[in-house]
Amino acid sequence: MKLSHISEQELKAYESDLRKFFEACSYSLKDECILIYINKLKELYKPKTLRNKLIRIRKFLKFINHPIAGSISIPRVPKRLKKVIKIADVRKLLEEINSKIKDEEIKQMLNSAILITATSGLRAEELYKLEIEDIDIENRTIFLKAEKTKDYEDRIAFFSEEAKQALMHYLNSNPDPERPFRKKSIYHHFKKIDSDLRLKHMRKFFSQQSDRLGMPTTIKKLLMGHSPRGDVDLNHYDFQDEEELRKIYDRYWRDFRILS
Repeated sequence: MKLSHISEQELKAYESDLRKFFEACSYSLKDECILIYINKLKELYKPKTLRNKLIRIRKFLKFINHPIAGSISIPRVPKRLKKVIKIADVRKLLEEINSKIKDEEIKQMLNSAILITATSGLRAEELYKLEIEDIDIENRTIFLKAEKTKDYEDRIAFFSEEAKQALMHYLNSNPDPERPFRKKSIYHHFKKIDSDLRLKHMRKFFSQQSDRLGMPTTIKKLLMGHSPRGDVDLNHYDFQDEEELRKIYDRYWRDFRILS
């Protein structure tokens, strides 16, 4: 799996699910033990989580050529209405953070993390991997190295003036400027928030709000690092240099504000 460039997060999920599976079966993979464990999972988890766990278990059983692997059916996940995120939702999240988080430095970190991801389209995992050298604060530019992106390609992203001010305010008091957004810290402090919005939803907000602002879809895809598979234009023809991308981005997002 490591040779297949599967993410570290997914590798940990496989390791955790398989370890629990082995322990529940007492490391004896008899058909009866496997069946009991799978039925237990069906009682404990909702379809989406159950599906992921069964995929991991079945993949391992296929790897060792266990005869029961072909009998494990993967449940379908019901399709719900898509989540729509608007400015008021992000503003409400920020207001809740400012009212519930007492530590000023943590408050600044969360505010800048939200505003950067909401106005740049970065994935949460990309934000966590950022080092200060990846960010040109003055020009509101983030240089994403291929090793830090999901699609393993270099990318440039931009953020708004509002996000720039929040980031500068945070970095002025941050004792660890090399890695400004640490995953464990952000996860821990988000647990204090009642809102169901998290950093991963800010990328969705950027996509939806870009459409509402009228940004060309192709430019949005370039900025977000969408896979060009199946998109002939992105794959072969439509390339923009940093300056052109910045001009188009700034037309829609530079002065966009979430907190009025």
